[in-house]
Amino acid sequence: MSEKICTVGIDLGGTNIVFGLVTPEGELLDHFSHPTGGEHGPAAVIRNILQGVEQSLENAGDYRVNGIGLGSPGVINTETGVVLQCAPNIPHWTGQQLRTPIARRFGLPTWVDNDAKCAVMGEAIFGAGAGKQHMLVVTLGTGIGGGVVIGGRIHRGGFHVAGEIGHAVVQKEGRRCACGLEGHLESYASAKGITGQVIEELAKGRSSSLSGVETDKLTAKMVVEAAREGDRLAAAVIENAGHYLGLALCNVAMVLDPEIIIVSGGIALAGPVLFDHIQAAYDRYLYYTDVRKAPVVPAKLEFEAGMVGAAAMAMLELELELRAEGR
Repeated sequence: MSEKICTVGIDLGGTNIVFGLVTPEGELLDHFSHPTGGEHGPAAVIRNILQGVEQSLENAGDYRVNGIGLGSPGVINTETGVVLQCAPNIPHWTGQQLRTPIARRFGLPTWVDNDAKCAVMGEAIFGAGAGKQHMLVVTLGTGIGGGVVIGGRIHRGGFHVAGEIGHAVVQKEGRRCACGLEGHLESYASAKGITGQVIEELAKGRSSSLSGVETDKLTAKMVVEAAREGDRLAAAVIENAGHYLGLALCNVAMVLDPEIIIVSGGIALAGPVLFDHIQAAYDRYLYYTDVRKAPVVPAKLEFEAGMVGAAAMAMLELELELRAEGR
């Protein structure tokens, strides 16, 4: 009888840490969450990570845990396990050493990478990208993240920031992005970019079913729903977002030649009201269409993508045979 093995996957967020036990087939055996505790400082966050891993090991039962994968916000040096730079969603996280405390405590091989890149690998191996070797995964959330997979492995680039399509320039002298620069994709197609455009147009006096919504209560989901119901302003903003996203995906496809492009995140659940515009722009600008057949598809994994992907990263480093469908 073959030994039953699994890997701990950890998705570290600004509010919660999600822990899971994942098999080489992608089965999620167990998962739970714990508050991140970032307001209490980095040491408290690391303590919470260690406690969660300990609980995961106890929950493994008759499975042998062979390694640990952690996805963290920020730019991660995957060779050292150090956070090179991180936004303030976890205060003072820049400079933290993440791999050593876990590996020392549990004596297990430990791998640390950026949380978005982990989610990319989860989708690539166990989601919509299963069976493919070359792909682009884009995550639409408050901002826009993403990752590139080449030859079945994540491509990090020379400075660990490859795949940041959210900061691709899609409009000369366009809307100002949250990063401070102009014309970035994120300023048009992220949740914040979508609601920001609606708020700007309402301030100009445009009529809309959304005009009675307080600006701090307006969400991208509301805009999508209004677009579905025929609201002209909402429909125009969603069309704009889809157009710029399709344009950016086309530019990346021309360079990387992926087999598939996967769009994930809450806004990706909008369905045809968004994807029809993405596809239209992608088809309009793409060259070599006779041989280039990469479809643009929604992701399959949901909340578990980052956690499963963190485990998948560790599996790859451990050179496990990933027995997902098509691999």
